[in-house]
Amino acid sequence: MSKSIMLSQSQDYYGLKVLGFILILTTFLAYASFYLFQNYTSNTFVMGGNHEKKVYILQSYTLSSMYEHNGMDYEEYEKRIKYLTSICNTQGFIVENIQSDMLTSINVHKSIVLAMDMMSLSQKEIDNVTQYVQKGGRLIFNFTAGFLDANLQYQKRNLVTQITPLRLNSKTNAVSFDSNEPGYLSMRLLSPFVVNIKEGRAYNLSVYDPLPIFQTPPQMKPDAYLTNWSQINYIKLATRELSAQESGLIWHGNKGKGKWVYFSFPSYVFLDANKHVFSKIFKSMLKYLDNDISIMPYPYVDANNVIFISEDTEYKYENLQKFSDVSLKNKFPVTAFCVAQLAQKHPHIMKRVAQNRYLEFGSHSLTHKKILGQSDDVYSSETIGSKQLLVKLTDRFVTGFRPPREEIDEKMLEYLEDAGFKYILSKEDNRLSPFFKKDTLLIPRHGTDDYLYLVNLDWNSTQIINEMKHQSKVLQRLNGIYTMSTHTHLMMYKSNVKIVDEFMQFVKAHKDMYPMNGHMIYERVKAMYNFRYYYKKTAKKIILTLLNNGTKPMQSLTLEVEVDSGMHLTKVESEIIGFQTKLQKISAHKYRLDVKKLNPKSQAVLFINYEKN
Repeated sequence: MSKSIMLSQSQDYYGLKVLGFILILTTFLAYASFYLFQNYTSNTFVMGGNHEKKVYILQSYTLSSMYEHNGMDYEEYEKRIKYLTSICNTQGFIVENIQSDMLTSINVHKSIVLAMDMMSLSQKEIDNVTQYVQKGGRLIFNFTAGFLDANLQYQKRNLVTQITPLRLNSKTNAVSFDSNEPGYLSMRLLSPFVVNIKEGRAYNLSVYDPLPIFQTPPQMKPDAYLTNWSQINYIKLATRELSAQESGLIWHGNKGKGKWVYFSFPSYVFLDANKHVFSKIFKSMLKYLDNDISIMPYPYVDANNVIFISEDTEYKYENLQKFSDVSLKNKFPVTAFCVAQLAQKHPHIMKRVAQNRYLEFGSHSLTHKKILGQSDDVYSSETIGSKQLLVKLTDRFVTGFRPPREEIDEKMLEYLEDAGFKYILSKEDNRLSPFFKKDTLLIPRHGTDDYLYLVNLDWNSTQIINEMKHQSKVLQRLNGIYTMSTHTHLMMYKSNVKIVDEFMQFVKAHKDMYPMNGHMIYERVKAMYNFRYYYKKTAKKIILTLLNNGTKPMQSLTLEVEVDSGMHLTKVESEIIGFQTKLQKISAHKYRLDVKKLNPKSQAVLFINYEKN
């Protein structure tokens, strides 16, 4: 074979090799691009940017006929709808009216239907709305939805029974309130509807119509409860108090491929005294329905509620030893707020109880005398001076302050900050959870004071312990903080200590109750104050970014992840090798995500894999 022919063949083989390499490289790049597109590109981009989001206001011939035939004010109804429409507009939704028979023609995945104050609906309208949700639609509805036909006759087959598992309570179908005895709405802090609400207060419902009372099934948790103002009890009727199952006000859930939000009060509540709060709740409802994932972190890092027992160590100072002993016996973290001058008179007691690692020392001032309105010297000695003395007597850190007479002003806050106090236990503001006032954490009290228990319940230990258990359960369900304040001369006096002992045993027996002392609460709330998270969803993964902006590590961080019907989380991975996480399914649509440790001034990116039916 000639040399020129061999050279030509060699060039041909080289060309084939180059072509093959290009094909392999192209295939690899195509696969890599597809993999990245599938796993790391957000669904918003995949769908072509911001899709047109629509809210449809349900119109009903049956409802309008009912208003007309009974001389009711339809303009007032339209005013409420106009207000809710404006909220939808501010959230980026296009709003249109729709009759129920047109629901089959709309895109269920890009729409939300509002059925507000639909007291009267025909059975056909109820069926149309139900089918819309079952096929994947999203619905917000309320009050007595479809309870009445056009002739104002009650119909058992209504929109509530068709969409939700709720049923009217057999004992109490409805309750009425007057201006002297209003009902209060308390939001559960782990609800997806509290994204923009950090106050944790009880809100006056201002309900003028009878409020329907539903039985919540065991598998559901209401997003809000009907409580008294202090949020330690559910609302009381003439003969009894409503139970936890009877006290729900807002719920959310899934039906078929769709999901819904229901609240049992009329929409005019949104226009009353707490207008700004209810508008935030409504915006959160829209956000929940517009997304197929909701992520809610535990309010106390690794705990969804707190039980805080403290003592005002005043008269009968020797009973501090009893408080310490019962804490040690039950391995229960507690805080003793000591009057410093009295502590100085009992150095042997202070030295002994300082050995108890479950007991934290706080200050209850220097002398227990009035501070507000006094001289600068009084402010200084009662705050800074009390701390210095207690540190000297115990050789322990003192970070909490309990003001005498519950009195706090801006001047006292400045002195407490100068002294290095981190938190205050006070009844100043009625909230479910602690909050920062400048740099100082205020831990709220909910009226749970041993003086009230003993006097109001006539020193009956059985009634007292039952009321303590009940109040702690109410606040636990709301993800709030239960604060039990004892005194050396009351609950710690004589045989009364057995009440605290039994309550501690009760709390320890419930794994879903979390006992903490004041500083433990401060550390967790501070950590959550410095915590941020955000996520985006791709075709196969949820990319969750966790940020700890604080100077201390976050231990055992817990988040709840709620997903739509047909969506299943499979596993969680991290970009950081050795980053420890755990994903656990806790119900049909809810998962618990545990992160063992999030280092200070750091972020972690988690990839939560999911499948869809």
